[in-house]
Amino acid sequence: MVSKKWLTAWLVLNLLIFWFVGLASSGYSMEGYLPGQSSKVDQYMPTVYAKPDDKPMGILYMVDYDGTIHYYIVWEDEYFSNSFIDRLYRFFRGLVYGGATQDIEVVKVNPDNGTFYFQTHGHADVHGRILPDGSCLWLEKNLTVPHCTEKRTHIKVYVVTWNHMLSLLPEEGTVRVHLTARHMTPEDYVSLGMFRRTQYSMAGITFSSLTLALIATLAFNGVFYWAWRRKYLTREGQKRVRREVKKSLRELRKK
Repeated sequence: MVSKKWLTAWLVLNLLIFWFVGLASSGYSMEGYLPGQSSKVDQYMPTVYAKPDDKPMGILYMVDYDGTIHYYIVWEDEYFSNSFIDRLYRFFRGLVYGGATQDIEVVKVNPDNGTFYFQTHGHADVHGRILPDGSCLWLEKNLTVPHCTEKRTHIKVYVVTWNHMLSLLPEEGTVRVHLTARHMTPEDYVSLGMFRRTQYSMAGITFSSLTLALIATLAFNGVFYWAWRRKYLTREGQKRVRREVKKSLRELRKK
């Protein structure tokens, strides 16, 4: 009969293997990391306007192969108005992003042609272009937004929702936040779960990672079942294994 100790170990190892493989295969990855640099990072860094009691911590950036600069505006977290929903939401965010609960919104700017991208209400895409006079063309709305830049390069983005969606249109109650940008290191990329954040489909990532976790768990259980069938998990079986190991060691010493 299998001892309680082995049953407990079996249950704990199943849980650890399943979640470790799931997280490692979907979150702790360097896939998508952009090591490029640009001399125009400071020149085109967006100017951020946020609520006084919910200011971002800073900006990390990466540079794409075509010169597009990805500015990642980092908040400590997202806060809803209900404390219970806050805790529940933070728990699930930690699962999705591998333990990282920071909120990150991206603003992409291509200095070569003045195009930019971010997301607004309902995660709707905003594509636009900085015009020569310093105004901005919001392509989805076919709207020209005047005075949307500083020095004709820094686009002004305003936080318009509790989960930090952005807009070109001024938002009442926001203040300018003075931020500095630094290059995102590989350690930042992994610890913030950026691979997951940069994917278009969380469903696809979740399915593939859980499939790998299931395969690893089934493989572990196959080995565990084999050991149980060979009676290696019983006290008598463990004693027999120890005797065989000691016997083999003695034979090796004699040789």
